Amino acid sequence: MIKILFLGEIIGIPTIKILEDKIGSIKQKYNIDFIIANCDGTSDGYGLLKRSASKLHGIGINAITSGDFIFNKKDVKELLKLPYVLKPYNLPTALGGKGYFIFNYNNIKIAVINILGRTNFNKIFAMDPFYSVDKVIEKINYEAKIVIVDFHGGTTSEIQAMHWYLAGRASLVAGSHLRVLTADNRVVAGKTGIITGLGYCGGYYSVGGLSVDVEIKKVKDGQFYYSKIEKQDIVIQGVISDIDENTGKAVSINLINEIIT
Repeated sequence: MIKILFLGEIIGIPTIKILEDKIGSIKQKYNIDFIIANCDGTSDGYGLLKRSASKLHGIGINAITSGDFIFNKKDVKELLKLPYVLKPYNLPTALGGKGYFIFNYNNIKIAVINILGRTNFNKIFAMDPFYSVDKVIEKINYEAKIVIVDFHGGTTSEIQAMHWYLAGRASLVAGSHLRVLTADNRVVAGKTGIITGLGYCGGYYSVGGLSVDVEIKKVKDGQFYYSKIEKQDIVIQGVISDIDENTGKAVSINLINEIIT
């Protein structure tokens, strides 16, 4: 049995600094073997810089997934050269990068797939996520028993549709982007752990890791304001899943929701 921690979207440099101090004790507390984290908003809430990705990998994050903000930073070409960083598989390949990777953990192969949804994304245009995920699973079918999918979706309905589409074919299908931790974690089809929202890692008293005052002002005034990262009371959210390395079946999927400062 392998125990996998899948963290919700990491928001802001202050959260990285806290994780640097706490990730070791978290791994020990829960006997974690392998860590995946969505990092689409790690650098200022909108995108991911190469130095942030390198830092997270250095402190113990094995695989980094992303989403609609993957192309936001100017060093994206260098970022996507990192072997542990994934961009959504169903985005154009002109800037390089990969949408899936098979990691080797103690001779256990773990396939991590990153897919972007098509609803509620108006500035980036992904190919059909269902057709795309079929293509990937077909490629890795004989290479890895454990298959984990980060579905970066803009609506709960599209994420849940993907849950059922992959039921029995993947070990874990987790929804990211919403920055809300949902309580629908369960194992379906005798194999697949699912959750609609992984939540986020960042300031607890916030709007998805961002300053409450600024985000309220945006909505109330109908104007653009630069978001600010909330730095106080850092929470980590996500799921911990026990997966049988011989069959690829998820045995359990449990929530993690802890303030770590």
